[in-house]
Amino acid sequence: MTVLHQTLEHAVVLEAGMPTSDRSATARARAGREPEQPFVFNYSELWQHPESMLDMLRGLAGDMPLDQLGGVYGWSVRYRQRADYEGLGIETLADYIDAFRAGEKKLPYLRHISLNQTAPELRQFIKDPEEFKPNWVTPRWLDRLGGPELFIGQEGTTFGHVHRDHASVHVGFVQVQGEKEMILFPPSDRPYLYSMPGREFPYQNRATNVRYVDLNDFEQFPLLRHASPFRIVLRAGQALFMPANWWHTTYNPCDSVSYSIRIINSSNVLRAVRDHVRGIPRWVKRMTANKPA
Repeated sequence: MTVLHQTLEHAVVLEAGMPTSDRSATARARAGREPEQPFVFNYSELWQHPESMLDMLRGLAGDMPLDQLGGVYGWSVRYRQRADYEGLGIETLADYIDAFRAGEKKLPYLRHISLNQTAPELRQFIKDPEEFKPNWVTPRWLDRLGGPELFIGQEGTTFGHVHRDHASVHVGFVQVQGEKEMILFPPSDRPYLYSMPGREFPYQNRATNVRYVDLNDFEQFPLLRHASPFRIVLRAGQALFMPANWWHTTYNPCDSVSYSIRIINSSNVLRAVRDHVRGIPRWVKRMTANKPA
C-alpha cells in the first residue's frame, strides 16, 4: 500500500492530542450545531469489563453461524465470502475468533457485527465517549439508525469501496485492538468520487465505484485528482468523530478490532428526517418495478 500513501501526500493527517477540556467544549457545542471537521482523540475507557471484549463476544454468541451475523447494511458475510469461509472450515463466530487469534488462515474482513442483534449483553460494558453525545438513537429498537457495531479484520484487509453512512448520521469510531488506516473525503468531494445509489433505504447516492486499492488509479478515475482527502491511522485507545456525509474507506495495516456507532442529535436530526422522507418515493419506485406483472 506504499503507492497509496505517496498519492495521499497532500492529504490532511489527523492526529490525537486535543486537550480534554477543549474536547468537552467541542462536545457541548456539537449539541446545537453541525460539526464541520472530523477529529481524533485519545480514549481508552470504551470497554468496562475485566474479560476481553472478544472473549465475552465469543462466550455469548460463539455458536452463531457467520451468515446470520450482520447489521443494518446487510450481512457481515457478503457476496462470495460464504464459499470462502466454507473452504476455510469456518462456520461460526467462535471459529472465526479462534482463527483470527491464531493467525494461521487468511480470513475475509468481518464487518458490521451488530451488537444489538448479536450480543446485546455487551452494551452494558461499553462506555461511549462524551464526544459521541448526546446521541438520540441508542435504544435497541433504533438499531437501523444507531447500530453499534464491531469490525474484526486481519492485517491487509480493507473495507473496500469509498462510501458514506446513510441519512446524514454522524459516526463515532473507537479502535479496540491494533490499528486502522482511514481515508476520509469531505462532503464537497462528492463530484470527484463516482457516487451511485446505495442498496438500502433511503437509497441515497452514498456508495461509489472507487475502492481503497483504486485511490491512485487516476487513469480509471481521473476526477480523484481534485479530491481533498484526510488520512488517519487510528491506534488502539484512540477514537474518531466523523461528521455526517463524510466519505470514507479503511485498511487494516495489522490485525484490528474496532467499534463504531452512528449518532443523531439536534445538529443533524432534521437532515436525517429529510433524507428518510426523500427515500420514500425511491422505495415506492423500486417496489413497483419489482412487482410481478
